[in-house]
Amino acid sequence: MKKKMILLLVFTLVASMFLAACAPKEPTSVDQGTPTEEAKPENLRPLVVGSADFNGDFHTGWTNSTYDKNIRQLVWGFGLMTDNPAGEVIDSPLVEEKTVSEDLSTWTFKIKEGVKFHNGEELTVSDIKFTYEFYMDKEALEATGATSNFNEYIDTITIDEAANTITFKLNKVIYTTDSSIFYETWILAEDMITEGATAASQTVQEYVKANISNPIGYGPYVFVEYKESEYVKLKANPDYIGNAPAIKEIIVKHTPSETELDQLLLGEVDMLFALGEAEKIDPVLADDKFASNNYFRHGGGTMVLHTDYEAFQLTEVRQAFAYAFNRPKVIELFLGKYGVASQGPYSKNHWMMYEDNEKDLIGTAAEGKFEKSLTNYDIVDANGKFDEAANIAKAHELLDIAVAKTDGEYANLTGNADSGYMWKGEPLNIKIALTTFWSDTYHLTWNEEYVSKLGFGVTIVGLDWPIMYGHWTGNTTEERQYHAYVGGIGYVIKDNPRANYGVDKIKDWGHPSSNGPRFTGGSTFTAEEWDQLMIDIENTHPITGRDQYRELWREYVKTFNKEVPVIPVYSNQYFDLYTGDLENFSTNALWPWTRAILDANWK
Repeated sequence: MKKKMILLLVFTLVASMFLAACAPKEPTSVDQGTPTEEAKPENLRPLVVGSADFNGDFHTGWTNSTYDKNIRQLVWGFGLMTDNPAGEVIDSPLVEEKTVSEDLSTWTFKIKEGVKFHNGEELTVSDIKFTYEFYMDKEALEATGATSNFNEYIDTITIDEAANTITFKLNKVIYTTDSSIFYETWILAEDMITEGATAASQTVQEYVKANISNPIGYGPYVFVEYKESEYVKLKANPDYIGNAPAIKEIIVKHTPSETELDQLLLGEVDMLFALGEAEKIDPVLADDKFASNNYFRHGGGTMVLHTDYEAFQLTEVRQAFAYAFNRPKVIELFLGKYGVASQGPYSKNHWMMYEDNEKDLIGTAAEGKFEKSLTNYDIVDANGKFDEAANIAKAHELLDIAVAKTDGEYANLTGNADSGYMWKGEPLNIKIALTTFWSDTYHLTWNEEYVSKLGFGVTIVGLDWPIMYGHWTGNTTEERQYHAYVGGIGYVIKDNPRANYGVDKIKDWGHPSSNGPRFTGGSTFTAEEWDQLMIDIENTHPITGRDQYRELWREYVKTFNKEVPVIPVYSNQYFDLYTGDLENFSTNALWPWTRAILDANWK
């Protein structure tokens, strides 16, 4: 019998905003070699996948890089629950049977026998209990820099080893209970970790953190080797509980964006995933040696505005800035023809955006009735081009409305378009922080000639990602100075806005805040009313509350559209590009390459 450990828990609900995951990374190595392989028959050769660089954090809880997450997905595959290509949350292959009490507070899982970790240990209910208690040990977890919020939802965990069942008694049931608690919580190998921690005189959290780049899972692929800023190598798991993958080896290779197209065309990588730039997509589409899948990204590029800082405390100032922001130019410069602008925190794949009779629009470029009702901050001319004069005039109109108000913070905004707008007696200047990846695009968009017409200044500052992220979240001792941050939003299959935009997620400056825009309702809601909306969305009944959830969730989207705590800059049309001798490979916005590869094979 395995040791039973009573620990505290912390896990971050699958958040709607993946800040670090969406930020492009700079190349950190010039020589991006691939490990030398022995000659193999074509149908057994490794699949080489080009990727942005990894953090090497191949365990959940510490950082949130999409590229690290891809490795976790291959190594673990699923938790107690998983999803399917349609984005539906379902029981995972680990589960033989699941029962849920009528009041939804008790969830019991009977686990299949014979599942093995990659090190040969059998996966049991004791491992599952250990995993959840590992993340529930808040003090020990936070001491290593990780986070979780399982304690907020789980009361007790009991196991019956003879029956191979585990029961979760929940103290809080929410609309996203299945995805927030049981989805992508990778099960840890208890014996290996506890024995290793004891030998190293560490807590189990310290031991996992020290071995964060050496994951042991039970999924379709076994982790073999990681070379920092070069590659991760994996091999097919011969004991995998599902159908054995036909692709026997995968090498996920760090491929800088500057060279990724050449590497694909030259055969140095077999696949590039989630590309949106026309100059990289079109040459591959024109070459019959390659194949492709395309879909609208379940996320997009964004600019986050700090709504509690200086002039951006005022709704009209944020709206004026949104009108002055030439989003079509960013899309043209960065994506070419493969991007569209959205008007709020949603994707084309969110069913909540559509009426029941609009299901055929989901995942397409078409706008449903609700999306059409949202304000589009890009005024276009008869040719569909950004109307510079009209957008600037609208920005001035909104700023003048704000100047005319004199209560509270409005008293700090003075001036006019001709003489210039002022904040606290100084020229109004909006400072945008971004990583150097975005520097050219945003300097060309906010060029000196254009900014000179606005009546306020715009300063763009390039920062290394960790420094910018510290300012973005408030986790810095430096003085506040930036109004807006360039990054990205990634969505989950079941959305719980409170996880990111609850008022309680805002921390004092100097401490990390997970409410990126530091938004508390703007002029639409009081902070208490905004929090209540977040709570109401979160607590919609997970089985019978579908229509209520959609109605409340739309209220949140309408508020973001009006209050502009974030500016959704673009939504990509993504392409997965790959060699033509890979077949049966079908990806979509909710079914990434790490899932689709299990059904693929070499011709």
